[in-house]
Amino acid sequence: MRYFRTNRSSVKLILLLCVIFLSINSCSKGSPSQVGTNPVTPPVMPPPVTDTAKLFRIAGTKILDDKQQEVILKGVNVNGPYWPWSRPTVPDVALIADVWKFNAVRVNCWPQFSTINNNNADLDAIVNTFTTKKIIVILEHHGFTGKFPSGTDLTDLALWWSNLATRYKKNEYVWFNIMNEPGESKPVPVEWFNTHEAAIKAIRATGNSNIIVCDENGFGQANGYNNDASSGVITYGPQLTSQYKNILFSLHLYDQWIYGKTRLENYIAAVRTKNLALIIGEYGAGYDASMDVASEMFKVCLDKNIGRMAWHWDGQDIHWLTSAGGGWKIDNVTGARPGNCSFTGSLIWNDNHGNLTPSDAALDPPAAILFNGDFEEGNPANGSGVSNGWINFGTAFIDQTIANVKTGSNSVKVKSGQAGGCGEFIYLKPGTTFKITAWGKHSAAAASASNIGIKITSMPGGAETTIVSLNFSAASFENQTATFTTPAQINSAFIYLYKNDTAPDFWCDGITVEKQ
Repeated sequence: MRYFRTNRSSVKLILLLCVIFLSINSCSKGSPSQVGTNPVTPPVMPPPVTDTAKLFRIAGTKILDDKQQEVILKGVNVNGPYWPWSRPTVPDVALIADVWKFNAVRVNCWPQFSTINNNNADLDAIVNTFTTKKIIVILEHHGFTGKFPSGTDLTDLALWWSNLATRYKKNEYVWFNIMNEPGESKPVPVEWFNTHEAAIKAIRATGNSNIIVCDENGFGQANGYNNDASSGVITYGPQLTSQYKNILFSLHLYDQWIYGKTRLENYIAAVRTKNLALIIGEYGAGYDASMDVASEMFKVCLDKNIGRMAWHWDGQDIHWLTSAGGGWKIDNVTGARPGNCSFTGSLIWNDNHGNLTPSDAALDPPAAILFNGDFEEGNPANGSGVSNGWINFGTAFIDQTIANVKTGSNSVKVKSGQAGGCGEFIYLKPGTTFKITAWGKHSAAAASASNIGIKITSMPGGAETTIVSLNFSAASFENQTATFTTPAQINSAFIYLYKNDTAPDFWCDGITVEKQ
């Protein structure tokens, strides 16, 4: 059997691009970008300027304010200029700052799409509204996720930052996050250093000494960090900080960090050994296994004073701060604790209000976390097959035909003509007994059974082992179940459904994994 892995950041990017594609014909055309997107020959860049920052500065591994007090970011990502999600950010400032009590926002900007939509185009309004309330505003360029710009793209990126650095030179509450989640290869390529340095030079050439943020390599996740070679921060961070002041580094935590507490502790230790300052620039608030990632993140970062920025205030993807979606959908806006926070939203609320400790029982995630096991979150109209949690191996699609659905309105169909299926990273509590249940059928009796199973690894880089498998061959729906016990040590867990016989179609529905 063969299946393919990806990471949550790339899935998030695919979902956003789908939204953009579907919006092209319905969005109004934006006026010229306030921050500039047209290629222009950049100025000759002089050597790095002397640090003139007074309000915020990086001192070794810490962010300090003008009173020499350590600054711990407790922030959230928000919609910025030309972002595909249209909810206005400025009107939510009171909810973000006064009710939820976030002290920072990371403003997601996508300047390449200024001709597709005009969402949140007034960046000055966003900056002024939040910084007036002493909320740190981290501007980030989202246009090169998973890659590195070169040629005119790199020139445009440097110019974009030069313009912003000039505009906000006198506002130290504005920080600059060069690129969202660059690169995907390991070991980390030298482009990680070269691209960041080009943008840093452009910013410093304006005389702006504000804090600059550099995202990790490998879609921001350092490839889950099994060794230093996968980390742009550890590999090239010291070279940047030896040449430029006020450089802050950012790690993103998604699927590559499930069961990641020890690896995160090791990563932070390695970064601090290099005398570098670090924040968590994104972590998921979803109903998938990112619940475990958020739980482990808080256990580590609370203890080590690492700032953290949740994804996402708007709640347009699977990452919800409330059971209804975005953080703005709380059922109580008086400042009293809301009653509809999601698991991670509840942790964030408690953290922001000073009521969360590393040993808090509230940090324990559910014993089993499988998202969208009934496929009801999938949409056959979006053209991307299985969505919202599941990774499509290329042949799986949502089916809403009544005869092919066992529960709800959707099932997943793996088409005839080739083998294939889909899968999902999940969380299962170690040393625990579970029951897995699923419905499955074929369009004709299968010569080789289709499987729904769970594979685990017990250590980084270790071999995958199938710990349970349900096997389906019949041409009518059958319900199968099995119990299994997880080992005491788990490094990764992946649930998959896979059709081996190329001839028939295969349908699956109602997958559940429950603690016994």
